[in-house]
Amino acid sequence: MKKLVALATALALALGTVTTSLAAEATADPTLRAVCMVSAENFDPLVSTMTDKLVNHALFDCLFKFESDGTVVPMLVDTYEQDGLEVTLHLRKDAVFSSGNPVTAKDVVFSYNQVLKDPTLRYNMTGISSGMEVVDDYTVALHLNNDYDKWQNYLAELLYIVEEASYEEGKEYLTEAPVGSGPYTLVGIDEAKTVTLKANDNYWGGAPEFKTVEVCAAVDNATGLVALQTGEVDLLAQVGRDAYNQAAADPNLKAIAFDGWQIMGIMNFVGDEAFRQAVFHGINRETILAICNDGNGTPAANMYSAKTMDRYLDKAPFTGYDPELAAECIAKSETDLSHTFTLSVMDADSAAVAQCVKADLAALGINVDISQTDANTFFANLQSGNMEMGLLAMGTDMVSVEGMFSMFSPEQGYPFKNITDDLVNKVETVPLIEDKEEHEAAVIDTLNQLAVECPWVPLYDNPMYAVHSNRVGNVNECGAATYVYYFGDMTVEE
Repeated sequence: MKKLVALATALALALGTVTTSLAAEATADPTLRAVCMVSAENFDPLVSTMTDKLVNHALFDCLFKFESDGTVVPMLVDTYEQDGLEVTLHLRKDAVFSSGNPVTAKDVVFSYNQVLKDPTLRYNMTGISSGMEVVDDYTVALHLNNDYDKWQNYLAELLYIVEEASYEEGKEYLTEAPVGSGPYTLVGIDEAKTVTLKANDNYWGGAPEFKTVEVCAAVDNATGLVALQTGEVDLLAQVGRDAYNQAAADPNLKAIAFDGWQIMGIMNFVGDEAFRQAVFHGINRETILAICNDGNGTPAANMYSAKTMDRYLDKAPFTGYDPELAAECIAKSETDLSHTFTLSVMDADSAAVAQCVKADLAALGINVDISQTDANTFFANLQSGNMEMGLLAMGTDMVSVEGMFSMFSPEQGYPFKNITDDLVNKVETVPLIEDKEEHEAAVIDTLNQLAVECPWVPLYDNPMYAVHSNRVGNVNECGAATYVYYFGDMTVEE
C-alpha cells in the first residue's frame, strides 16, 4: 500500500502517516482513505465531545439510513407503523453488535436515554419526541411531539446505538470506542489524528469490501485535491465549488453536487424595515448564479430551500429582485446611507457571492465592505450581536419550516432586534397549534410576514459538493450535504 504521508514540504499540511504494521496489512487488503472535517477527540457518540460523523457511522448503526438521493429508509429498524404521534419500531432480528450479541430494544432505548443526559445533545431528541419505551425484545415505542419534524432523519443521523451491557457511563473513550453494530471496529488514532478502522467481517449487513479505513485530519481543498490526484486519499467528504469544478474536469475523480436542504441567504440585522426591504429586492439572484454558480440553480422564490419547504413549497411566494421596488424602499428608509455596512462571510464561495451583493447594493446607494473570517469567528460575532449583515447557507436535512422559524426567537440567541413582536409571537406560537389546518395557515401567514419584514434574504438553493476517486464505488451522494457516509457499503472499483 502507498504509505499515507504528509504532503509536507510541497503542501505544508500533513495528512498523517500509517504505521508499518497497518501498511503491511493493507498491502493484501484494500484500504479506503477519507479526509474528515472535524478530527475525532472522543469515540463516544452519546456525549457532546468532538466526534467525527465519518467515524461514528462506521462504528455505530442507526435506526434509519440515508439513501443516496437523501430519502430515509430503515436500517436497524425492520418495519414501523405510525398512528398520529405514536410510532412503533420493529427491529431487525439479525442485527448484532461486534461482540456478537443481538441488538435489542433495550439497547436502543438505553442509547436514547443516554443522549437525554447530555445537556448539549438532548435538544435533538426532546425537540422531536417526548420519550421512547421498550415494548418487547425487538419492539420500541416512540412518542413524537409533532408531525412536521423529520424524525426519521434525526434517527438516521444522530441516534447511534451502542451495546448497553458493555457501555461504561462517564468513561472517556479516547483510544477505544463503545461496542457498536457497525461495519467497522476501531483500531486506534495516531498523533496526526488519523483514525484507523478495521472491517468487521461478521457484520450483519455483509462484510465490507474495504478491509481498512483511514480517516485523516482535515486539510484545505487544494491540498485534498492533490492528495486525491496522487492517490493519497480516496474521499473528500465536503468541498467548495472551486474544488468541485476542478475535480469535475479530472477523469480519475468523481465530483458530486447534491442539491440538499440548504439555502444561501443574508441575515440582515439593520433595524429599519424599509432598508431591509431594499436589500431584499435589490439583489439580482440570476447574476449571482451566472457568476458564482456557472449558471446553475434557480433564484429563490421561497424563504427556504425546496426540500425544507416541503408541503409549503410555493404556498407563500414573494417578489425577489425588483430594482424599482428596491429604489422605492430605500427612498423610505431612515438609515444613514453615509455609513458603510459590513457584510460578513466565512469562506471563499460566500466571498464571491458577496461581491455581487456589494455591486447590486451600491446601485441603491448602500455601501458595503466584505469581511471574511473563519467559521468560529463568524458565529461568535453572530451570537454576540456584532454583525450588521451575514451571508451564509442555512438549513439541514432534519429541519422543517417551523424549525427554521426558530432562528427569529430570542431564545435561539440570534440578535434579530429589528423584527416586530408580532413576528416573534408568530414563530413561537406556530409550533403549538395542534389543529392541522390552523397550523398550516399560521405557517403560511408567517412566511408572508417574513417577506414583508425581510430579516432574512433568501438568494438560491445552495448545492453541497464532495469528491472521491474512481477506485471507490457506491458512495452515498447525499453525504455531501449530510456528512453521513457508509464506508461499509462502498465498493472497490480497481
